[in-house]
Amino acid sequence: MTDPRSLGDEPSPSETPACRDAVQRCYSGLCRCGQPERYALEAAVTVYRYHHPESSPVQAETIVSHWLAGPVRH
Repeated sequence: MTDPRSLGDEPSPSETPACRDAVQRCYSGLCRCGQPERYALEAAVTVYRYHHPESSPVQAETIVSHWLAGPVRH
């Protein structure tokens, strides 16, 4: 299980570049088609959970949101 507190630029052992790419393609493709951002996020979380069924819904949304928003810089 991925600890959301350890989300950085380094991939976790369960993270694969193909999964992250699929999540980002799903989200950006739906946004380009005019779908609401919330729907695109929900679809991207579904793609993530397909690749990582062990992840809880909250954890999956946290990880996907981080991937889509990029690192927070203050």
